[in-house]
Amino acid sequence: MSVLVTGATGFIALHVVDKLLARGYTVIGTARSEERFAPFLAEFQKKYPDGKLSFEIVPDIGADDAFDHVLQAHPEITKVLHTASPFSYGLNKPFEEAYLTPAVNGTLNILKATKKYAPQVTHFVVTSSFAAVKKVGDELYTHVHTKDSWNPMTWDNVDSETAAYVVSKISAEKAARKFLEDEKPGFSLSTVNPPLVLGPQLFDVAVNETLNTSNQYIVDIAKLTDKNGTATKISSLAVDVRDVAEFHVLPLEKEAIRNQRNFIASSNFYPGEVAAIIKKNFPQYADKVLDLDDLPKKEIKFDVSSVVEPLGGYEFISLEKSVVDTLTQYFAKYPL
Repeated sequence: MSVLVTGATGFIALHVVDKLLARGYTVIGTARSEERFAPFLAEFQKKYPDGKLSFEIVPDIGADDAFDHVLQAHPEITKVLHTASPFSYGLNKPFEEAYLTPAVNGTLNILKATKKYAPQVTHFVVTSSFAAVKKVGDELYTHVHTKDSWNPMTWDNVDSETAAYVVSKISAEKAARKFLEDEKPGFSLSTVNPPLVLGPQLFDVAVNETLNTSNQYIVDIAKLTDKNGTATKISSLAVDVRDVAEFHVLPLEKEAIRNQRNFIASSNFYPGEVAAIIKKNFPQYADKVLDLDDLPKKEIKFDVSSVVEPLGGYEFISLEKSVVDTLTQYFAKYPL
């Protein structure tokens, strides 16, 4: 079975590719440039000498017909995992141009190309987000979030970069579902909707001083010099990247979760708990890490049983293991 993974050099996507190769799938990845994918291709070739992995270049997923050449060149592709996210974010552009348009267009481009050029594709997975699931205001803490929960925000609610990001994720997922309803392609659709995605980089070469947004909160908590940092204000759920990757692959193999939103989470993310985990597991830095136990803990309620029970259960990686594995790798390169 051949699987197309868009944005295959991303944090989550590298773990997805790893799981696919470990299971014996043939993988075609997309990346913005050869410079971007070359070091990772070399690492995968070392890890899986007999693995079947190749890359195609897609410089801008938001461009019209961005993926057409990839699907035309690979008639063997039968599954598509769309993990790519637009990279043109930034406050130097209007929010709609920076967030909404590329997120929606990038998703629709790959869906249209798949329907047009790859009628043999039977299933399509989209990386969405808890941003499209979570309630707002008081409901964030009173509602029990499940795969059927939807964030009610619309573009009319956008007044900040964060809000623009959230609504772009909602809009992209809804656009994908509307495409399926209107166009009736020959493939089924599932989404993966993770909250903060924590955990180690697949390869040490991907460890930079600044990590992906979610993992950076862990690093920032370790480096805090006072309790007013942005990382102390985080109120969210968390899940490990290795579990997120698994839930991209499982729909290819388990019909029970093939046509739904797979919202997954392992725990709440409390900055005080993260600080305590760091102090416990990295005693050499215990005196440097602030004690954040007195920070408020506002619980976000969630229930993922409707996702894991059809699988016969699933054991998520703990928050402690995510934090320890992330920082063990990070501190080896950038000690405090």
